[in-house]
Amino acid sequence: MTDMTMEMEEPFMTERETIGISSDRLPLLIRHDESGPGSRTSSTHSLPSSGTPFSLAWKDISVWVKRKRKDSGSSWLGQKSENVKILDNVCGVVRSGTLLAIMGASGAGKTTLLATISQRIKGQSTGEMFLNGKKVTKEVMRQLSGFVPQQDLAVETLTVKETMDFMSRLKMNPEIREVEKKKWIRSLLSELGLTKCAHTRLSALSGGERKRLSLAVQLLTDPPILFCDEPTTGLDSYSAGAVVEKLKQLTSMGKAVICTIHQPASGLFDLFHRVLLLSGGRVAYLGDVPDALIYFKSLGLECPSTYNPAEFYVQQLAVVSGKEEQCLKHIEIICDRFAISSEGQALQSELNAIAQKPSKQEGGFYAYQEEFTLLSLEQQPKVKGFTQFYWLTWRTLVDQKRQWSREAIRLGLFMFVSMTLAFPYINTRADQQGIQNREGLFYLIITETIFTYSYAVQHTFPGEMPILLREISDGLYPPGPYYLSKMITLLPKSILEPIPYALLIFYVVGLTGGLSAFILFCIPIIMCATSSTAYGAMLSASFESISTSSLLSVPIDLLCITFSGIYLQLSTVPSYFSWIKYVSQFYYGNEALSIFQWRLVPEIECSDNPEIPCFKSGDEVLKFYGFAEENLSIDLLGLTLIYCVAHIVGFVSLSIRSKKQPIY
Repeated sequence: MTDMTMEMEEPFMTERETIGISSDRLPLLIRHDESGPGSRTSSTHSLPSSGTPFSLAWKDISVWVKRKRKDSGSSWLGQKSENVKILDNVCGVVRSGTLLAIMGASGAGKTTLLATISQRIKGQSTGEMFLNGKKVTKEVMRQLSGFVPQQDLAVETLTVKETMDFMSRLKMNPEIREVEKKKWIRSLLSELGLTKCAHTRLSALSGGERKRLSLAVQLLTDPPILFCDEPTTGLDSYSAGAVVEKLKQLTSMGKAVICTIHQPASGLFDLFHRVLLLSGGRVAYLGDVPDALIYFKSLGLECPSTYNPAEFYVQQLAVVSGKEEQCLKHIEIICDRFAISSEGQALQSELNAIAQKPSKQEGGFYAYQEEFTLLSLEQQPKVKGFTQFYWLTWRTLVDQKRQWSREAIRLGLFMFVSMTLAFPYINTRADQQGIQNREGLFYLIITETIFTYSYAVQHTFPGEMPILLREISDGLYPPGPYYLSKMITLLPKSILEPIPYALLIFYVVGLTGGLSAFILFCIPIIMCATSSTAYGAMLSASFESISTSSLLSVPIDLLCITFSGIYLQLSTVPSYFSWIKYVSQFYYGNEALSIFQWRLVPEIECSDNPEIPCFKSGDEVLKFYGFAEENLSIDLLGLTLIYCVAHIVGFVSLSIRSKKQPIY
C-alpha cells in the first residue's frame, strides 16, 4: 500500500515531454507537423487529444439479444430462442473532461450500453452515435477509444513489461521508433504505479495491479475516449479509490471516461462528475452527481442523510423477488418522469441540436473527425501481418516455456504409455503366432498417438479462445496471423515428441529392421500426431465448450476406428461403406505402419499347428488385413490432406466466431 501511495504522489505523465510524444498528441494517425521536433516520429502523430473540447452523444440506442425461451421445453432440436430487448431508446451525452458513471441494478443493461456506444457489440442494434455532431463509424470509434473490460483476460505467464511490450507492437503506430515506445511504456508504468511489479508475472499480481495494467494497455495509444466496465469490481476500498482517482486524473487531461459501476461507496461515487442511471434498459436519470439527490427528491424519493446515495438509487431501480409487478411499475414511472422532466427535455434538445448541426465551437475536434473519416483506413500505418504473426508466435512460445513442468508431465505420461504398450509385446517375432500381436501393437500405437494429440489440443485451445476473440474484436490482429502462429507452434511438439515414444516401443519390442527401419517407423506416427493436432484444433475452434466438441468427436472417432483395418476386414466391406476408411486417420496410420514393417519380412515360416493359418510373406499379411503396399503414398497423402483440411475448417470456424460471437 505504501509503495502504491508513493507512486500516486508522483506527477502524472512525468515522461511525456522526454519521449518525443507530447502530451497533446495521440500516436494514432500519420500527420505531418513541421512545428514538432525534427524526428520522423514526431511528424507522424495525430491531432490533439486534450485542450480541444469534444462531445460524444448517442441517441435512441436499442439492442436485442437472442435468449432461450424457458417455456419452450427441450427436444432433440434444442430449445427455441427469442429476441429480448436489452436497451430501449437510450440517449446520452458525455463531454471531454468528464468522468461518467453508468449505474443500475443487475441486468439493467450497463455493460450492453457501454459495449454499444464503444462500437464493440455484436448483435442487433439500432440508434445513432455522434462525435461533435458527426456520425461516428465503428472503425473510427475503435481508433479513438480504449475499452477496459471487467474481466481482464491475458496470458498469465507473461510479466507486466512483456505484456506492455507485446501490446505496444500490435496497438501503437508502427512508425514510432522502438526507443520511444519503450520510454512511453516506462512512463505509463510509472504513472499507474506498476514500476515495482514490471517484471512480475500476471498470475502473481493483485486485483488492483491487474486493473491498472488493463488501463495501461488501453492508454498505449493515448485515446481521447476511455470505456471501463466495472473497474472497481473485486477490489478493496483503497484499491478501488486509487483506480477511480487515476481515471479522474485522465479527465483532467481532456479525456472523456465512461464507466459502468455497481454500488460504489459514497466517497468513491462523489469522484464522478455525472451519472447515468439505467433500469430495464431505459434511462432513469442523466445529470450531475450532486443534482441526482435533488431530482429524486422531486419525485418524492428522498435519500436518508445516513444512506449511501449510490445504493439508494440502485435500490429504487431494482426488481425485488416476490414484488416484480410492483417494482416494474415503480421503475416505469421513474423512467417516464425523467423523459418529461426538465432534465430529460434538455437532453433531447441537446441531442437534436447535435444531430442537426455539428458544434461550431468544437470545430477543432470536428475537423479532426472529418479528416479521420475522409482518409482511407487502408492509408493509415498498420502493423504488418508478419509482425503480428511474429509476436503472437513469441507469446505462445514464452507461455509454453514457462509452463515447462506441465509439458514435462504430459511428455512423461506419454512415455509411460509407450512402456505400457511395449512390455506386453516384448520379443514378439514376425512369425505366424506373432502376426496378430504385431498388428494389434501397430493399431494401439496409432490410436494412442491420435487420441493423445487431438485431445491435448482440444482441451487447451478453448482456454485461449476468450483472449483470442477479445483481441480480434479490439482490432489487435485478424484471425489469420493468430491461427498460423498456432499451427507453427504446435508442429515442434507433434514432430519431436513422437520420436522417443516410437524409439522406446521399437527397440523394447524388437521390431524388424535397424536405424533406417526405425526412421520409416516414425513417419506415420509423426504424421498421425500432426494431423491429430489439426483435428483437435478444428473441433476446439468450431465449438464454444469442450463437452460439445467431445460429444461430436466420440461417434466420429468410433466410426473411423471401425474402419482402421483391425476390427473389420476391409476387403469384405461393401462399396457404399468402403469410402469411410478414406477419412480415417486410424486407417491411414495403421496401414502405413503395417506396410513399413511387413514389407521387411519377405518370408514367414508356417507353424506346425494346423489350426493356425499360414501367411508365407508380409505381403500376404497385408492382403489379409485389406492393406496393400501400393497404398503407401495414398496413406501419407491422406494424412497430409486431413491436416490441411482440418486447419482450413478450423480457421474458417474461428473467423466466423470472431465476427458473430459476443465478447462483452
